[in-house]
Amino acid sequence: MDQTPKPEPKWRGAVRAKLAGPTPDQAWSYLKDFCALDRWIPTLHTCRKVEGSDGEVGCVRYCAGSLNRSDPAAPVGWSKERLVDFDPVRRSYSYEVVESNKGFGSYAATIRVGSDPDGGCCVEWSFESDPVKGWTYEGFTSYLESLARGVAARLEAEINKSNKHDK
Repeated sequence: MDQTPKPEPKWRGAVRAKLAGPTPDQAWSYLKDFCALDRWIPTLHTCRKVEGSDGEVGCVRYCAGSLNRSDPAAPVGWSKERLVDFDPVRRSYSYEVVESNKGFGSYAATIRVGSDPDGGCCVEWSFESDPVKGWTYEGFTSYLESLARGVAARLEAEINKSNKHDK
């Protein structure tokens, strides 16, 4: 009888956060910058291009911040993430983690800005990954939900501020 442990199944999920006033195009105009994620996620201290051209497939960004659940003793959690798809028509981009100290095996995600049926727009963040060291699936998904809500709130505030200046 084979005693080899079976690998844990992939984690798959999606989270969504609504923006009350902005249109999808307004939100996308800010969120499309692949190397500016630190502008929208407060726990990221840096997000910068390390390879390629921003917005072009193959571009690699380096992100670092204060959270690292897989190694709480590490002073910084960081990852290098490669852009694998950029679709301005669908207002989305997909990326994969290529190197990290945050407990990721394989991790791929898509961020998309879409219309909300009640008006305004929404930010959708879908992912597929190996189980992430230091997290449960529920905890990881809850964390992504809070990130998406934070991104939506910051985008909404920035767009509303810009709209007031345009009047």
